[in-house]
Amino acid sequence: MITDNLKKYREFFHTIPEPGWQEYETTINIIKILKKMGYDVKYGRSVHSESRMGLPKEDKVPRHKNLSKDYPFDVSEILEGYTGCVAELDTEKEGPTIGMRFDIDALEIKELEDDNHLPYKNGFLSENKGFMHACGHDGHISIGLNICKYLMDHKDSLRGKFVVIFQPAEEGVRGGRSMSAAYPLDNIDYFLGMHLGINQPSGKIAIGSENIFATSKLDITFKGLSSHAGLRPEEGNNALLGGVTCALNLHTLTQTSQGMSRLNVGTINAGTSRNVIADFASLQIEVRGENDQIVDYLKKRTEEITKGSALSYNLEYEIEEVGGAPSLLTYDLDFYEELSKFLETKGYDVVRYNLFNASEDVTYFMNKVIENGGKAVHILVGSDLKAGHHNQAFDFNDKDLEVSYNLYIDLINHLINEEI
Repeated sequence: MITDNLKKYREFFHTIPEPGWQEYETTINIIKILKKMGYDVKYGRSVHSESRMGLPKEDKVPRHKNLSKDYPFDVSEILEGYTGCVAELDTEKEGPTIGMRFDIDALEIKELEDDNHLPYKNGFLSENKGFMHACGHDGHISIGLNICKYLMDHKDSLRGKFVVIFQPAEEGVRGGRSMSAAYPLDNIDYFLGMHLGINQPSGKIAIGSENIFATSKLDITFKGLSSHAGLRPEEGNNALLGGVTCALNLHTLTQTSQGMSRLNVGTINAGTSRNVIADFASLQIEVRGENDQIVDYLKKRTEEITKGSALSYNLEYEIEEVGGAPSLLTYDLDFYEELSKFLETKGYDVVRYNLFNASEDVTYFMNKVIENGGKAVHILVGSDLKAGHHNQAFDFNDKDLEVSYNLYIDLINHLINEEI
């Protein structure tokens, strides 16, 4: 039965992928399911601060197709982009408070339409063309909802409190900051975050991801002056040249002895025509580092190089931070080891000291819990992938949904019965 529910929810949410801050249908359907279970759900502005980063441009936000639909609850704030929600359960019996976070957003990728791709073959392909759950968040939603059902069904035999967060805008690391700033996390004793796949095959469970990089996502804009490229080129200020000069110099910045670092210029857009001096250029870049200090250094040097590039070609410039997340405050190796030993007694094949080498805005929640005296862990549930994360053919082994579900149930019961 649980396997059927896991697959049902996963397949449903796979058909309605929505990008960050636009998870309208996704959020509304999660809330409907939670309310049916008996939860009093928090959502809308109440679970967000005003520090939302990387909001979509107005021309990128489609008029939502269900705006005129009658809903059993007020969805107006959700349709304004305050997506995601929080489900709480108090057993009214003394015990620890356990927090969990599941991300819900999708990516701007056109999904593969091929019989070798299971969602296409089995009829649950994305219905939102140009968008796709290509990172497993549809699976995360399903796991989270089924955990909520377990908690409600077993309320009488459990103790303590439970907080289940369905977070928007993880891609681009945006939603975690907003929700963690608005939602009180100071009384959470244990916090669990997880991800399907990522460097681990089916059957492996990596407890305590390390090297969760700090990151910042930056948009750089140069403004110049257009002119005729043949008749009066000297009257123009070439923003394209400023942009490419900036891009080339930015890629020298990762030469630092302070720790692991990354920088990538992902896109450059400039100019309007071959015979016009380009009057604008825009770059989308990201920086990452194994600690916050490295990211601060990369951001400072990015500002300096951008300013220098602008001066070289007499341009104006602007830098906007559209996403970001800190590194993990503390790697609690003793906590990871205790959980690993317990899971091994339950028959799990545990991987220790897993290097994540990427970024995740779950660190906002984890750091806040740690700062207030709680314990937090990030877990990778291995899965054999048909193609890598963020690929149009991405798909995970759906048997690992049940592995994830059972893992959470075992950890929850362990934490409430063997407080650490």
